[in-house]
Amino acid sequence: MPKSLPPARLLYENGANWHYAVGEPISDPALWYQSPKGVTHAVVNELEYGHLLKTATVVRLHNFTEARAGLKGAPFTLPNLVTWLMSLEKTPPARAPASLLVPRNFPSGLLVQLQAAHVPVEVAEDELFFPTRAIKTPTEIKKLRAAQALNEQVLSHAMQILAAAEIARDQKLFWQGQPLTSEILRGQMNALAASLGATEFGNGPIVAGGAQSAIPHERGHGVLRANQFIVLDSFPRHRNGYWGDCTRTVLKGTPSTWQTEVYYAVLEAQTLALKLLRPGVDGKDIHAAVQSFFTKMGFPSGTDAKGRPFGCFHGTGHGVGLELHETGQRHILSTVSCPLKAGMVTSVEPGLYYPGNGEKSGGVRIEDVVAITATGHSNFNKLEKRRWVVS
Repeated sequence: MPKSLPPARLLYENGANWHYAVGEPISDPALWYQSPKGVTHAVVNELEYGHLLKTATVVRLHNFTEARAGLKGAPFTLPNLVTWLMSLEKTPPARAPASLLVPRNFPSGLLVQLQAAHVPVEVAEDELFFPTRAIKTPTEIKKLRAAQALNEQVLSHAMQILAAAEIARDQKLFWQGQPLTSEILRGQMNALAASLGATEFGNGPIVAGGAQSAIPHERGHGVLRANQFIVLDSFPRHRNGYWGDCTRTVLKGTPSTWQTEVYYAVLEAQTLALKLLRPGVDGKDIHAAVQSFFTKMGFPSGTDAKGRPFGCFHGTGHGVGLELHETGQRHILSTVSCPLKAGMVTSVEPGLYYPGNGEKSGGVRIEDVVAITATGHSNFNKLEKRRWVVS
């Protein structure tokens, strides 16, 4: 009996999987299909067709006019389009694919429609629909370096603005004659990022000062003040499709002894994590080493009386690529086991956070993005980390 072919594969999206499969982003969700023999197809509207005709990596690109003709009067619906795509790569019935494989984030409505049309759909078990996305190619590494280089220019610009700001008697920061707010600094950062070719900002960057710096994903709002931590976490997407991600924590004015101890504890924890990076090491063990280091340094983690987490309570690193937090690679350095492999790209971002408004409150995070190499790692970042006090 002839061996059955592997499943065909189907996408309906305009996200990271599409970009990876086709080589170019698009504005609206569209169909990508790979036959059991490996032949790829995509169906896009005429608005996208001309652009993709020159750049797409699919073998056969179809526009809506062609697809309508192929349907021969049948309703122009997604299930019918999928059935038409499957018919374009005819194989003997005995070698028909066992199923049509779709990713875990496939639209549920379309899944139900395909099942109703008796299309044998199978949802992929792995979060990564394309497992090869976990290991970046040299070209992808180059694109990620470009994204991080752009990002560092943005962060340098923010630090220059903070350096130019003046401290008022009430400790508020003033810049160009007006109070310097998180919103103003964020706008300045995004304006520069856009001028350098960034296409998206992930609803960021984070510019969180004072008590807000103790909340890792607080975007930041209101007037920035002297003598407080300011977390600057910038994550623009480069026009090449890949994301940058970098965090620096700074302080305008004079730090307290406690603030200095917290900052250098985080910096030393990052240095420790970076030294441990190499193929074969489990990311879970690196994260555990960071947590153990903080405990030994006298910075515990837990939950306060108000239910707020404090200390080190997030993962040490996540995958970065066509997504800011890569699907299937969100927990490279965390409590989840993840043996490191050459070509993986991860952030390395330990942090300490202490909520409240007292003298010992605020948060520090320091983040670089690195690629795992055959012998260790290669850091995409060059931005200063020891000059964290802005005069």
